[in-house]
Amino acid sequence: MGRGGDLAARAAAALWIACMTAGLAVGAFGSAALRASVTSDGPGCPFRAATTLPCAFCGMTHATVALGHGDVREAFAYHPLAPVVLLLMFAVCGAIVVGRSPALTRGPRPYLILAVIAVIWIANLAA
Repeated sequence: MGRGGDLAARAAAALWIACMTAGLAVGAFGSAALRASVTSDGPGCPFRAATTLPCAFCGMTHATVALGHGDVREAFAYHPLAPVVLLLMFAVCGAIVVGRSPALTRGPRPYLILAVIAVIWIANLAA
């Protein structure tokens, strides 16, 4: 990937880290009204808007705010793999920000990522 692509990937990963951190902070330090506002008026799902079907990550904003608030049961209700997905996202995005290619993106691993997303989607739909 060229230098411009690397910079764009790093910027996007840093933005994701900022968004995830903000969601956790709103859950931890925000008022009940702010938490409700973020989860109801926050980022929507473009996949769901286009297809009316939930995507593999639908519920993650609610789950992230619930985890920040310390309500693990509520987080699991919104997304059954919320803590795992959040930790993996922090790890992968962090690796991209520091300029390391995440091990998940080399070799045949992108197919593994797609398989994991499929499992997450199925678990989310089942819940």
